[in-house]
Parts: sequence; C-alpha cells; structure tokens
Amino acid sequence: MAAEDAGRIDSARWGRLVAILVALVLYSEIAPMQLGMVSIIVPKFAAAFPGAGAGVTWAVTIVGIAGGATMALLGKLGDLIGKKRMTLLCGLLFLIGALLCVLTSSWPLFLVGRALGGASWALTAVEYGLVRDLLPRKWIPVAIGVIGTGFGIGAVLTPIICGALTDHYSWRSVFWFLIIYVAVTTPLVMVFVPESPFRVKQRLDILGAVLFGSSIGLILLYISEGSSWGWGRATCLAYLIVGVVLLAAFIGWELRVPEPMIELSLLRSRAVAIPMAVAFLITLSIATVNIIIAYMFQTPKAPQLEGQVVAGAAAQAHVPPSLVEKFVTFRGDISYANGFSVLQMALHITVWTALFGMIFGVVGGWLCRRIGARLLLITSGVFLLVACALWIKWHSTWQEQVLIGVLYGITFGFYYAANPNLLIDAVPAERQGISAGMLAVFGSIGTSVGTAVFTAIVAAHPFQLVANQGGKTIVSNIPNVYTDTAYSLSYIVVGVVPAALAVLLAIALRTGRTPARGGASEATLLTAEGGAGAV
Repeated sequence: MAAEDAGRIDSARWGRLVAILVALVLYSEIAPMQLGMVSIIVPKFAAAFPGAGAGVTWAVTIVGIAGGATMALLGKLGDLIGKKRMTLLCGLLFLIGALLCVLTSSWPLFLVGRALGGASWALTAVEYGLVRDLLPRKWIPVAIGVIGTGFGIGAVLTPIICGALTDHYSWRSVFWFLIIYVAVTTPLVMVFVPESPFRVKQRLDILGAVLFGSSIGLILLYISEGSSWGWGRATCLAYLIVGVVLLAAFIGWELRVPEPMIELSLLRSRAVAIPMAVAFLITLSIATVNIIIAYMFQTPKAPQLEGQVVAGAAAQAHVPPSLVEKFVTFRGDISYANGFSVLQMALHITVWTALFGMIFGVVGGWLCRRIGARLLLITSGVFLLVACALWIKWHSTWQEQVLIGVLYGITFGFYYAANPNLLIDAVPAERQGISAGMLAVFGSIGTSVGTAVFTAIVAAHPFQLVANQGGKTIVSNIPNVYTDTAYSLSYIVVGVVPAALAVLLAIALRTGRTPARGGASEATLLTAEGGAGAV
C-alpha cells in the first residue's frame, strides 16, 4: 500500500464517508458566509467606529489581503503537520477573530479580528487535501465538486439571515451568528473527520513563507486600494514595488534552498500552470459579476433616486423640491435599476444562481469522473463567455438575469468541480496542500484585479446631476450610481475577455482528457485494475 493510501476509508463504509463529506462541506461554508455577511453590513460600521470614516471598507479588504498572504502557508502546513489539524486551526483563528470583532469598540482591534478571519479562506484548500487522503478514489471527483460549491448556505441563506439579524438587532448579531455556527460545526469535524496520516517529511521554509506572504499581501494591497489612493502616487506605488522586489527575492530563495516552500518547477508544468492561470481568470469574472449584480439591482429606480436627490438638494437649500426640479436634470441611463433590498435580491436572483451552482457542482464532479475535467473546464469558460455576452444587452430585469444566470450557474459548478480535480491529478500527494493553497492565491489575486478594473470602469461612467445656477452649469456625480454603459462595458472587460482567455488556456491543456483519477497515478490504476481482474 502506498503511503498516501494509509488513511483511505473503504468505499463500503458509505455512511461514514457521507458523514465526513457533510462535516467538511458545512465547515468550508464559513468562508463564503462571513465574507458575504460582512460585505452587506459594512455601512453599519460607520456609526460604531466613527474614527474609521471612509475606511470602513477595510472590514472586507483586509480579509482578502490576509487570506491571500496566508493561504499558501496554511496549505503547506497541512502537508507538514496534518490537514485536519490545520482545518481546525483555521476555524479557531476565525473564531478568535470574530469574538474580537464583536467585543471591541476599537477600530484597529476590529481590523485585527477581521485579519484573523482571513484564515477561513484556506479552509477549502486544506479540505481538498483531506478528501484526497481519506475518501475512495472514485468518490474524490464528486466530493471536490460538492465542497467547491457547498450546500448553498453561504450563497443562498447569507443575505436572508444577515437581513433578518440586522433588521431586528444590530450588526454585532451577525458576528454572534458566525461564532455560534463555528462552535456548532467544529465538533462535527472533530468527531466525524479522521486525521490524515499522510505527512511530508520536510522542514518548514520559514523565510520563504515570510517572503511569499509579505509580497502577495503588499501586491494585493496595491491592487485593492489603488483606485482610491491613486495608482500612480508614490506612496501607493511603493507597496507594489516592495511587493514585487520581495516576490523576486522569494523566487531566488526558493531556487537555492534544499527544501523549498513551493517547488517552482511545478509551475513550469503546463498541467499545473494552466489551472493556476484559469483560476485567476475565472475567479476574476465570477467575483466581479457578483459585485455587478449587487450594484445594479440594489440601485433605486430612476424616479425614486431622482426624487431622493432633489429632496436632499432642496433640504440643503431650504427651498421646496418643486422649485429645485426646475433647475436640475439628470445625465445618464439607469434603466437597469430595480431598487431591490438585500433580501429581495436574494429571493429574486441570488437564490437561483446559487442553486444552479450547487446542482452543477455535483454534476460536474460526476462528469469529471466519467469523461475528464478538461472538457468541463472548457465548458465552464464557454458558458461564462456566453452569459456575460448576453448580459451586455439583457440585464435590465431580474428575469433576464436569472434566465441567463442558468449558464452562469453551470460555469460556477463546473469550474469548482473541474479545476481542483485537474490539480489533484497533476501534483503528487505530498504537494497537495501547497498546490491547493496556490490555486486559492491565484483566485484571490483575480478577485482583487477584477474589483479594481470594475471600479475604474464605473468611475468613468457616473450617473450625474446637472444643475443650472444663475446661468452657470454645475455637474455633480451621484455617489455609487453608474450608467448602463458602465455595466455593459464591465461585462465585456471583466466577463467576456477573461472567459475567452480561460477557454483558450483550457483547450491547450494536455491533461484531464481521461476520467479524473482522484490523485491516483496511471501505474496505480493499472495495478488496481490488474488486481481486480485477477480476482
């Protein structure tokens, strides 16, 4: 028996296998839940932390930066000291961070808590390793798809739960819910999920981990905040320059050290490099499309929005709104605006795309086992391209969004089933944790780049108030409201273009053309088939 098979559970014990998978999926939902909920309640932080000012968005930004900087390290530690142990450690760090957030009245301490919450981003990457080490080979492709898309708690229930809690209590109740969720699901992992006995006998490359984490953190900081700080400002560029220098130092160090944190030779392999590049491109599109949908459908309808703006201007000038209306007009098309609340958007749109993703995550995993992951990866890119191309014109109603969203759901499910399965079959078991962590890092960078590009596009196409004061025309941008052209261009730049590149890369793959093996080598499969035939 190979060392990596020492902890593998017999396929006949299906009840135990299902319990392991359910426990892992429920635990992995921590990441999308906390990110989705906190993103919704960011405006609520301003009253609780007056000193934060416009910096309240750091409640979300710092999680991405901390997660991107630590995912590879946490994945590597899973290879070295145990994947279940690292799974629970990620949950513990998140729990400590959430407690700090809910109990503190200090903005800096709140951000420390949010940074600790960034550890949850590594959960899925580490759990992929547990699935590879524990489950029967034939279960692995489907299990990967289930873990990647989850049970829909994060995507479907997050807005509903968050809206109900914040409407009846305060934003702190959201963190208490997350704390209770982690406290309830942690024992499930402790009881039902065994530790993988497979270990990599290697020293931790501490300097390499510090260099890599620091470089990724600084680069993500520049990408995330460049639009607000100024891309060309010296103080902002310093983060990028130092990050690139540290990344170069990391590469130089890894090429010299006998036991590197990341074997860079893996990235020279097309079987590894292409899934990493596709992770950047597809995650860029998926993450940004979610933001686009939230902005569009929560924008108040034109009559309502214009009435609010006129009323605000009238109150400021201490005159009747009817008088202000005579001197103002609005510039820009916002026919897409639906004026949904968070709960309405969840019930009309989010719940359906999440369900599509869940269903096709399972179907995608099964298809990976039957026909191979490469075709699924190509299909996910094609459907994303088609969906975004259709949304360029048809995005004004929630019905259009949902009908085209079927293709988007297929993209979501097939991608999260195919790409991790490709990587599992491409890397040896002793590199599973670090490779999955790297895949997550590439996705994190894609999310930051997509958000930055989207921000730049919409900032160039604001919805505007045009006022005539004494024969002088004054034009003012209405905050966070953008024209229909802004969203059409966004669907092209962060949707169609990355999807087309991802399809081309997936077509170039030489691996994944045969049924997914669950990490088994071809020789192992031949031996198993030979043994089965003899019996």
